[in-house]
Amino acid sequence: MGIKYKTTVNKLPEVSNALETLGGRKVTIGALKGSNAWLAGIHEYGCNIPVTPKMRRFLHAQGLHLKDSTKYIRIPERSFLRNGHDENADRVMKQTERAISQVIAGKMSVDKMLDLCGEQFATAIKTYMRDLSSPGNHPYTVDQKGNNNPLIDTEGLVESITWEKE
Repeated sequence: MGIKYKTTVNKLPEVSNALETLGGRKVTIGALKGSNAWLAGIHEYGCNIPVTPKMRRFLHAQGLHLKDSTKYIRIPERSFLRNGHDENADRVMKQTERAISQVIAGKMSVDKMLDLCGEQFATAIKTYMRDLSSPGNHPYTVDQKGNNNPLIDTEGLVESITWEKE
């Protein structure tokens, strides 16, 4: 006994085209442009700022009196991009997998799917940044800013988090 099956609609070429269009494309998320890209790097990895005599005089005039033995001001690592990604990757990737099925079904464009992924990750990282509290600011910095959230001052860094498709 044999069975014959004939399909009236062949979606395989469309699915194949959608997957080829997706191949090699990616989304980059972060503070990608402007002065906040520099600031993001400092907070992401931390840095040591050498204390110069001029800086020491300026800080003294501002009310921060450094010890003579202080040679560096340490900005501690506050990895908001890497840790924000790791904390949210499973959830965002599940949403992206659902969107890929929509791309394969021809109900969503690859560009729209990539934008969805970028927007989800950027939003998750911004939330992570707003919630970050450790390591906290130096007491002098808290006095200057009026809060102890280490990544929030003017919201400029948070709002600079965006994505781009490649």
